[in-house]
Amino acid sequence: MNDLMSLIGEKVVIEVSGKRPLSGKLIDVGLDIVVLLHHLRYLYIPFAHVHNLKADVSSGGGSESGGLPDESSIGLQVEELTTAKILQEAKGLFVEIYVSGNKSIHGYLNGVMNDYFTLYSPIYGTVYVSLNHLKWLIPYPTSHVPYARSTGNAPMGQSQPNLGKTFEDTLKKEVGKMAVIDLSGASERIGVIKRVTGGIIDVVDADGNSTLLNLMHVKTMIVPK
Repeated sequence: MNDLMSLIGEKVVIEVSGKRPLSGKLIDVGLDIVVLLHHLRYLYIPFAHVHNLKADVSSGGGSESGGLPDESSIGLQVEELTTAKILQEAKGLFVEIYVSGNKSIHGYLNGVMNDYFTLYSPIYGTVYVSLNHLKWLIPYPTSHVPYARSTGNAPMGQSQPNLGKTFEDTLKKEVGKMAVIDLSGASERIGVIKRVTGGIIDVVDADGNSTLLNLMHVKTMIVPK
């Protein structure tokens, strides 16, 4: 990480998994995470998903030069920067996360477990998110009112589901229930969880067809209530 330290405060371009280039000012480098100021928003990017990072010699001043983040994002303060500590610091905050595809997920970060965490999304309800697939996290300030709703409607009081210590443990608790996996419209990823064993999820779709999914490639899961 020493080579990255030399770029702190400089404009850089980071290629994240999914071949998504992000440009901005490198703010900090932790044990397993980097912090990028991108369009005046703090992005916390797990290093496991950083494919490459280089100085941005093509841009001039840009929006990050000398600018401070606006009220859409905040910088989290921890002494030794790690992904686990950032997630703990962000608990209770409204955040934006990117996992895959062409859209982010917004919600309140609730539970943080061994290899996954939960968001309460005003749109989807509780979302289980595999930590292995988190590409970045953007925290909002506590004063932010999602979707311009009154603070009285903010779902901070939602009860937590009965969480297992691991992602697989939690999926086992949802056996027999309807689930949407990876926010996908694909029929084989929407259905009833028949069983979860040995890192394999057996999902039965509306036609009664069974599909075996590798848990390592499952990014998110929603169980409609």
